[in-house]
Amino acid sequence: MSPDFTIITPSIQLKLIPLSEAEIFTLGIKQSPSLHQWLDWTDSDFTMTDGQEFLTATRLSWIKAQAYGFGIYQRQTEQLVGMVAINEFSPTFNQASIGYWIFDRFQRQGFALKGVDALIEFAFDKLLLTRLELVCDPNNVSSQRFAERCGATFEAKARNRFIYNGKPKEGLVYSIIPDDKK
Repeated sequence: MSPDFTIITPSIQLKLIPLSEAEIFTLGIKQSPSLHQWLDWTDSDFTMTDGQEFLTATRLSWIKAQAYGFGIYQRQTEQLVGMVAINEFSPTFNQASIGYWIFDRFQRQGFALKGVDALIEFAFDKLLLTRLELVCDPNNVSSQRFAERCGATFEAKARNRFIYNGKPKEGLVYSIIPDDKK
């Protein structure tokens, strides 16, 4: 899939974040303390170099078809508000995971839900996946509620389900299958 691939909905656009927007991306991360407690690669000391490396890694993952990270942009203003991604592909089981986050100043405006809904449609219609997972920290109640709003079903509390700061952590596993979106 070409890195120029774009998903357009009436209110948002999903596209690869260009390296030329590293400064906007970096500032958004630094100014979003709510992300720092859940995403171990973010903190208030996030640097321009960190931002450039993240965006470069996202592009490389895209080119290698290992993950598809999309910036979420407001269509009207063309402003970057956050990101959604499909990663952790498992070809054997025809599934992947979904990740998402929104800069603090754009939270609770519907961008995450619109972005994830568009990503789910892309995953099922274009990538032909048959299962998606959303995994969240048991203490992240907002993400649990969000997964349910996306139409995901809670399945399990999984031991050592994800790595945070180099250590395995328990994760709550939610799933979405194509029949859930009909």
